[in-house]
Amino acid sequence: MKYYLTTLALLITLQVSAQLSVGSDGITILPGTTLAVDGLTLTPSTSLTFANNSIQRTSTPIAGDPSINRLYQFGTPILFSGTVGINYLPSELNGFFESTLQLAYAPAANTALTVTTSSTVNTTTDYVSNSLTNQTLFVVTAKALSDLTPLLYARPTTVSNASDVTLVVDVVELNAVASSGTFTVRVTKDAKVFLNFPANATQVGNRSVQNSAWTFSTTNPNYYILTTTQSVPAGDRLSFGLTGTLSPGATAGVVSVSSIILPTTTTEAKLTNNSDSDKIEYFQQ
Repeated sequence: MKYYLTTLALLITLQVSAQLSVGSDGITILPGTTLAVDGLTLTPSTSLTFANNSIQRTSTPIAGDPSINRLYQFGTPILFSGTVGINYLPSELNGFFESTLQLAYAPAANTALTVTTSSTVNTTTDYVSNSLTNQTLFVVTAKALSDLTPLLYARPTTVSNASDVTLVVDVVELNAVASSGTFTVRVTKDAKVFLNFPANATQVGNRSVQNSAWTFSTTNPNYYILTTTQSVPAGDRLSFGLTGTLSPGATAGVVSVSSIILPTTTTEAKLTNNSDSDKIEYFQQ
């Protein structure tokens, strides 16, 4: 006999080591009906049949892919469309900032977590949720995405006549989550400034840099392009420096230099803080 859930929610309270187990008769969760199992909520947008399956809660994150210390594992992966949510405890955040949490899931065992974007976090009720469409769920948990921002330093800030200048960009991670993947930084070119890239430099303009972690290209007529596959450590920075000369000619004014981070395979929490700029004032003496 198959059972149907048509009420607003089915609440099943379990101990940490317990699980929901459903036999061959199964249950069908109708659209808009919420199944709540020990802090995990599933609200399908289409009818979901749950049979010969189970849900187990654990506090052990996947090795090498840290998440909060609350994970749910299905006995057999399910194909799901609808809203998935997790109620967690503040003590389970595992070093993540609560406001930056994103729902995360894996479709199979020994598979890296897919971290969603645009999850909704309620820091009052300690609840994170997101909508999924036709996603296979084997593990459900939450973690945060890295968030990168550039800080650009052009030095000196004031020059007279032709002068040596330096430019350093610190790519800073804000969410206490190490980045992964490839990203580039574009730095604007200016006809009055010629910059080069000392590939093995560890200090530029009295600032620490890691130039060996970056590749440098001047092929774009408008930008210097620097690319890295190296991770930016959690809460830390990865930097590069350029050196060169500013030749103002018989003029006075301001050179503005800007930088922008462009993710290639890196996924960030937000892209609205991916640029920074600085300026050098120049004059004739």
